[in-house]
Amino acid sequence: MSNGFSFQPGASVLWRGKRCTIVEAVTASSVLLDVGDGLDKEVVPVSKLRSLKDAEPAQADRSLDGLAPEDLVEAKRRFAIIKPLVRCERRREKDVLGIAEANGICRTTIYDWIRLYEGRRRVSDLAPRRKGRKMPKRLAPEVEAIIASVIDEKYLSTQKASGEEVILEVERRCRAARQETKPCAGSIRARLRAVDPKLKVLRREGKKAAHDKFGAVKGNFPGADVPLAVVQIDHTLLDIMVLDEEMRLPIGRPWLTLAIDVFSRMVVGYHLSLDNPGAFAVGLCLCHGMLDKAAELERLGVKGEWPVWGKPRMIHSDNGKDFRSYLIQDTLDEHDIRYEFRPPKTPHYGGHIERLAGTLARKVHALPGATFSNPKQRGEYKSEAKAQMTLRDLRPWLLNLIVGVYHNKVHSGIGCPPLARWNDGIMGTDRFRGIGLPEPIPNPRRLRLDFLPFIERTVQPEGIVWDKIWYRDPLLSQWVRADEGRRRRKFKVRRDPTDISKLYFLDPRLSDYVEIPYRDIGRPSISLWEYRAVDLAAPPGQSCRERAGDLRRLRGHAPYHHRGGPPNQACPPRTGQETRARQAPRGTDPGPAAPAIGIADKAQGHAAPRRSSGPGGRQPGRRSAEAQADIQRLRLR
Repeated sequence: MSNGFSFQPGASVLWRGKRCTIVEAVTASSVLLDVGDGLDKEVVPVSKLRSLKDAEPAQADRSLDGLAPEDLVEAKRRFAIIKPLVRCERRREKDVLGIAEANGICRTTIYDWIRLYEGRRRVSDLAPRRKGRKMPKRLAPEVEAIIASVIDEKYLSTQKASGEEVILEVERRCRAARQETKPCAGSIRARLRAVDPKLKVLRREGKKAAHDKFGAVKGNFPGADVPLAVVQIDHTLLDIMVLDEEMRLPIGRPWLTLAIDVFSRMVVGYHLSLDNPGAFAVGLCLCHGMLDKAAELERLGVKGEWPVWGKPRMIHSDNGKDFRSYLIQDTLDEHDIRYEFRPPKTPHYGGHIERLAGTLARKVHALPGATFSNPKQRGEYKSEAKAQMTLRDLRPWLLNLIVGVYHNKVHSGIGCPPLARWNDGIMGTDRFRGIGLPEPIPNPRRLRLDFLPFIERTVQPEGIVWDKIWYRDPLLSQWVRADEGRRRRKFKVRRDPTDISKLYFLDPRLSDYVEIPYRDIGRPSISLWEYRAVDLAAPPGQSCRERAGDLRRLRGHAPYHHRGGPPNQACPPRTGQETRARQAPRGTDPGPAAPAIGIADKAQGHAAPRRSSGPGGRQPGRRSAEAQADIQRLRLR
């Protein structure tokens, strides 16, 4: 059993600041707690429980971000050895001895690795512990390419080249390419150990051998016999036009990313955004699916229960590049979550998630502002003129549909409501063996950070710059112009696209992320989408300070959708004079000012939508004369 945060009987948790013991699971979302000396018991929702570690002083959070490549390879090798032991329900001594003897490792070492992994269930915790700070060792990209090609051509082939033969071939090709430095044998062996065992057998011995040893090579839906065994994920563009929060003008159709549990057909998680789907949307959807949702439902006023949390065993998706992102795959590897892609030309493999998306799409057609599936269905219906909902309005409507309706309606594929099937899979019935309450995520903040996009940057005296925005904090002073050999040292930073007011800087000494705010504290907290909209509409030569002023007005008043004239008036097309003015060199007179293209419209790649001034239109709220003048001046730039 894990010695981390758990809802299993006998586990210790925090309840109202007091250490309590779980007696048993009462439902799929509540447990019976022993809150005293065995005499006082109480039924408590699991969303109210906390880990005992929450009461302990914060410690450095070690993760794959701070590991050298060879240490990460070693961590994965160790996990591959103990994986059968940490996944089995009953771990017997003879099983541990068998694994130890098969790999030539001391039994005590195997137990140490199990203890390290089960603390947080992160593969990176198995990396070697080194004294002092160790700089990551990287091979030249040309050398890495040579090693990869030799492994692919010689090692992963029916020739079945040995490790020594691979090393000799790599050295020969490095000499032929006149590489100044050649990789050591240990670096090559580390990359050989990192090869997926299933891929190794498949390429060296064939499909039959791989099937005999690892089961089905493609797909694994027969294994979706318990909750969270297989989770499908996909994107869909909703057929509805939404409005912005301030001016109440159409800004586009939102994208919905959905994850569904194949066993129960329960929705595991979702992400709703105006941004095009990508790795970030996938990450947020998976992160939402693994975390408890009770607080979100309460905040949005959604009635019902959504007792889904915990790590899925496998993620299944199509072959889109957003799902094949290294960010997603590395994070799933870190949390021991398998991922499989839909085989080409087999759309039925994604049938569960696509049927759910179709169901939601039909419900959306009943809302004002629906665009329907095609122009024929839409007919003469004016979607933009009829639109009434913002993204903030759409979110609780969507959750009420999922939690209140879909989860409680009989599903034709399983013959019962998804919520009932989920409860059966958790608690157990005569038909299904219950798996018990899933283990919660011990560090939700770190999980979310793992899925955020990252970049490597040097630290300058002014701070760190990303997308022409500077971030600074006194904590960075010790890393200003830090060297790594003959080059400036680069540090990993992450950023949340929904709030770019701060960066998350990976401090090498703390092995954890710290927040770094704007250098200009006057900048507003906005999304990356809003920032790029302002950046696109900025006139040539505008200073950073002036642009920051535009950002403040964007948050203080409204998004700039139009170029002059009343907000409900059609946006005029771009003129040649305006184009020449925007292309004029800095320091020159661009001539008479022409209205600038609307920010939101340019970000969406089309002209502003036409709005009638009749009953279907909406007038903006009243503003002060000074605020109105500011907005009018920005339109005329």
